[in-house]
Amino acid sequence: GVLGMRYSVFVVTAAQYIGQLYAALAKGRSFGQAASEGRKHLARNPERWVGLQPRPLQDWFVPVVYEAAPIYLLPQEASADEAERPELDPVQIDPSLLRHVPDTGFVGRDETLLMLDRAFDAHPIVLLHAYAGQGKTTTTIEFARWYAQTGGLGPRPLVLFTSFENPIDLNDCLNRIGQQAVEGWSAINETGRKRTEVIRLLRSMPVLWIWDNVEPVAGFPAGTESQWTPEEQRDLADFLKLVKEDKKTKARILLTSRRDEQAWLGGIPHLVEMPRMSSSDAAGLARSLGTEKKIARADIADWQPLLDYCHGNPLTLRVLVGQAIRMGLRGKQRIADFVEAIRSGEQAIEDADEIQGRDKSLGASLDYGFRNAFKADEQPIIALLQLFQGTVDVNALDQMGKGKHALPELKGMTKENLTSLLDRARDTGLLTHLDGAWYTIHPALPWFLRQLFGRYYDGKQGRSTATAALRAWVEAIGTLGDYYHRQFNEGNRDVIQYLVMEEANLLHARRTARRHGWWDPVTSAMQGLRILYQFQGRESEWSRLVADITPDYCSPDEAPIPGREDNYNVVMGYRVDLAQEHDRDLPRAAALQEKVVAWTRHQAASAFDLPPDVPLDSVQRNRIRSLGVSVFALGQILREQGNTDCVAAYEKSIRHYQRIQDTAAEAAAHYNLGHAYMQIPAIGNLDAAEAAYQRSLAAWAENDLLNRSKTIKQIGMVHHKRIKECRQRGEPVETMLKHAQAAEQQYLEALDLCPSNALTDLGPMHHQLGNLYVDLGETEPAREHFERAAQYFEQTGNRHHAGATRFSMAVMYQEAARRGSTAPVNATSWTVRWPTPKPPCATTSTTKAA
Repeated sequence: GVLGMRYSVFVVTAAQYIGQLYAALAKGRSFGQAASEGRKHLARNPERWVGLQPRPLQDWFVPVVYEAAPIYLLPQEASADEAERPELDPVQIDPSLLRHVPDTGFVGRDETLLMLDRAFDAHPIVLLHAYAGQGKTTTTIEFARWYAQTGGLGPRPLVLFTSFENPIDLNDCLNRIGQQAVEGWSAINETGRKRTEVIRLLRSMPVLWIWDNVEPVAGFPAGTESQWTPEEQRDLADFLKLVKEDKKTKARILLTSRRDEQAWLGGIPHLVEMPRMSSSDAAGLARSLGTEKKIARADIADWQPLLDYCHGNPLTLRVLVGQAIRMGLRGKQRIADFVEAIRSGEQAIEDADEIQGRDKSLGASLDYGFRNAFKADEQPIIALLQLFQGTVDVNALDQMGKGKHALPELKGMTKENLTSLLDRARDTGLLTHLDGAWYTIHPALPWFLRQLFGRYYDGKQGRSTATAALRAWVEAIGTLGDYYHRQFNEGNRDVIQYLVMEEANLLHARRTARRHGWWDPVTSAMQGLRILYQFQGRESEWSRLVADITPDYCSPDEAPIPGREDNYNVVMGYRVDLAQEHDRDLPRAAALQEKVVAWTRHQAASAFDLPPDVPLDSVQRNRIRSLGVSVFALGQILREQGNTDCVAAYEKSIRHYQRIQDTAAEAAAHYNLGHAYMQIPAIGNLDAAEAAYQRSLAAWAENDLLNRSKTIKQIGMVHHKRIKECRQRGEPVETMLKHAQAAEQQYLEALDLCPSNALTDLGPMHHQLGNLYVDLGETEPAREHFERAAQYFEQTGNRHHAGATRFSMAVMYQEAARRGSTAPVNATSWTVRWPTPKPPCATTSTTKAA
């Protein structure tokens, strides 16, 4: 087949046509059909933009195709969905990457994408470098999308994104990939072994790993002290060198920086210098920005001075266009005057542009927009954005104006006022709106905000000091950490998406609070990080954070540091959980928890001396609650060890909860006491277990559907276990039937009550029903519940339990075939037909049982 142009056409015509031609070929069209679709597209879209000038043309008939026989690039049955392959799009797999995707979509940069593609043909490590605001990060994300979707990484690629805006060492980097792709990663603690496992992974599967903004690793600008130690810098460089020299690797690592990083990385990466945006691409970006804001074509055509001044820097162009639109500038002369006013302000810009890796035009544009977009009393609020780490939350800014450490600069500002203010900051190019109350700061802008912050928070002329502003921010972020922790424990799993965006702020608040000795915000920030890291399975990272702060709150003999007692229980709780769940060192966990019990008992001693009829104040109630929680936690550890002393611990915690009328905590203690009677052979007692579960059921609130459902399921398990005991004792069939019917009734009631979005609980419930029907020889209902259980396990990523459920199904069929399809699986002489279980009702999830 041959494609020809009968007459000369504009480059933009050829680009539009060829783009549509290849899009049609990718959908399985023949060469001739694709050519026709391309011509139809040109006919339906007659405007040909040459720079910023629209030229309506009917040139659709120019492209012609000569095809002797139909030629197909892909199979004819390929559909649009198959061609697009959304499962290969990193942005759809990892929505957090959306913050790096421009609102107007990606424009141009074909030459950079081609250079990266060719570089990776021969080099596994590539460094893309350019001035700030050139679009390095957005280009790497677009390259990752294109590279993955077009097969550059093979059929099943893994795309990872790691930012170095905040300090992360090699261990952190290895955890990012290991947690996603290495089985049993949480059990690996030694960095050398982690490195070995990751290298093995990179040999076995194609990976594109983006290391974004690596310039701070060696200190930026040159001469600035790095937050990475020399050893941490060597570890990162040595890992890159190891990947480069490994001839078997399937990995591609793409680094971005404002400089070539030769001083730190030497010749490890292949260098690709990102050219400035071409005039045609800059015009396309300007048109996209204008279209998004519904600007008339004639007005967009007057923006040429903006393109000339930005000199191929897309961030500068976005800032200029946003300011021009906000100011309502129309006409060539007004646009030219606007650019001249910005150019005249370049002399006031601090920092040498070459050293800082940015254009003075960017700084001048930002400064002009700041001075003209915000009133005098608003400018100090905008300067506070310097404290945020990449992501800005209106709620945090609002919180900074409240409480003991409230900033006077925020006095009288409502959340609505602040949202309006941040929207204007977005229009001036300082921020990008993510969603709801969330905004992001471009990586190239913190230097500008830092200058503003120094100007407005110097403690002079009645202004707040920098330390006061920093304290207000740290307290606000800590408050959000506590809030998200509470929300998650109350069943709100939506907070995880907010914690993902808040992670850098939480880490920085924790680090800053420790440096200044503000001990309450440290643990508040840790509360939010705990939920995020445990939910994502990042136990090793969490373990390091806990180890860092342990000496801040705990003496060498595990006693509280004087003056920091209020946070001692929280930190000890972290340590106990890690010893119990991560390290599986139960004796160590019990020893630590004994220390907590002794301390909380000492604190609550005065409250215990009061007669039962004397009301308790809030401090006394909290101290008794803390004692109840600590004793309960000790009971949990003892039960896991099989230690019968757990019963006494549970009973003590129940009495403490009853003293303060905390019925939810009391219900959880009864619930776990029932587990003890079910699980520990030395005190095994089904009657005692059922009684404990019944007390738990009575204590749960009527609207706590999830915990009531789980407790009812446990009562069903008691009856289920009684069936087996009856068989072992040879009791009459009628007795077994009575317990079987009771077990089925409880299981079905639990399913009916369980919220439909409690997927982690629905799986085990269906599995238990499957087990019951297997025990009764009812293969078909057992199969139905096993299949539903496996589906729920798979939805929640629990592959182990999904496999175990399918294994149970296979054993069931094997036994049924051996004994005969109508005979019960277990050695009994009776079979009962059971009704089909009712589907779970649609309800909302609430707090889970402890």
